[in-house]
Amino acid sequence: MDHGIDPAWERIATWLRVHSPVTAATLRPPAPAEEVRATQNALGQPLPAELLRWWSLMDGVDDDRDYRTALTLSSGHMPLSVARVREEWADLGRFPDEDCCRPGGHHLRSAGDVTFGYCTALIPFCRSIDGGVLAVDLRPGPKRGWVMDWFAQQGTHPSDWATIGAMLTDTAQRLDRYPGPETPPRPGHPAIRDDGALIWS
Repeated sequence: MDHGIDPAWERIATWLRVHSPVTAATLRPPAPAEEVRATQNALGQPLPAELLRWWSLMDGVDDDRDYRTALTLSSGHMPLSVARVREEWADLGRFPDEDCCRPGGHHLRSAGDVTFGYCTALIPFCRSIDGGVLAVDLRPGPKRGWVMDWFAQQGTHPSDWATIGAMLTDTAQRLDRYPGPETPPRPGHPAIRDDGALIWS
């Protein structure tokens, strides 16, 4: 089951090829199976089907090399490559949230709960230029799998989307409403920069 990942991603990729080839060129091909296995082994727990399905369609962008022209979702975050997800998780998890994380992979707070520090059950899959991340919340609870927004100065909060599928569908819908270069974009809508890259107003 793709949870809407396939149609939403196809709409996004098609839009980019037509309106922003510069940004379309930053998308990496499907993630290598060995990188997915290495990341899943490093994280030590099964990853959500939505995330695995998205990686089967693309392997993020090079967020260091391509950050000026790379795809950003409507939130301003760039999708990370599978290898970068592993690196980002290891880096952020060096100092686990003492109010949540416990030995053996246990957590005091439930999925969707606000935290200040970084919880090791949050799997970062997108990053913004200012260091914020979007992460899938794998803590137990009815909101397991929700997309959370984390920033060092603000901690972890629920994002605008309950799932990765909802996030991609929202981005696709905003792109579908692109009025063209002659019309000034409204806040939260796509625009094309002078160099041909997709940006969000």
